[in-house]
Amino acid sequence: MYLYIGTNGYVAAIDPQTGQEIWRTELPSGGFFSSGSDVCVLEHEGQVFVGCNGYIFALDGATGNVLWENGLEGMGHNDVTLSIAGKSIQFVATHTHTQT
Repeated sequence: MYLYIGTNGYVAAIDPQTGQEIWRTELPSGGFFSSGSDVCVLEHEGQVFVGCNGYIFALDGATGNVLWENGLEGMGHNDVTLSIAGKSIQFVATHTHTQT
């Protein structure tokens, strides 16, 4: 069992006992990800589902290999909320703007 994290267009599996990175996958972005892209991650039955900027990906939880991707055509390129089998992950961001 791994801890899955996502940030900046990447997803990684971490061993929760040691903190060691097991694998890291850069998501194929089609140019839509930037260094600040927020990534929403949900694990279910050995697969890792990832939402980022209007895309959804399925990765193999053991290897990080991308199994499929869907650009969610016509739905825009914003954050993605994921839900499956009674689990739900929502990304909520608070952006603070300062005037200079």
